Amino acid sequence: MGINAPKAHQRIIRKLTKSLAILFDEGAITLEPFPETMIDESRSSVVPDVLLFDNEKEQTLVIIEVTHSTGVADDFDKVIYLIDERNYGVIEGFVYNYKTGQWFKYKKGEGKITECPSFCETIGYDLNELL
Repeated sequence: MGINAPKAHQRIIRKLTKSLAILFDEGAITLEPFPETMIDESRSSVVPDVLLFDNEKEQTLVIIEVTHSTGVADDFDKVIYLIDERNYGVIEGFVYNYKTGQWFKYKKGEGKITECPSFCETIGYDLNELL
């Protein structure tokens, strides 16, 4: 966390992480959620707001950025960069605008997804329903 961590931003991270953790603990999903954790601990890497980690493969598969209206474009560019340019193994990336309630999704090999952009195929859940 830094100076850009307003309560509304942190509230969404908490809600997503809590809901995803319950699903993980109950065995409904196999990816473990972590808030503000490095994508790759073996090398210096960025810290998305929420990530979903495959403990067996030791790999982050999904990243989620939480932002407000003025940060959407930059965060979506960041998600694209992390999926397409860095070799982290991330396959789905999401940006959530907590001011408007709007989701944006990017998927490796497919690009920007406009239909049901809050649905995470990797875990089979609509992230918006977890808020």
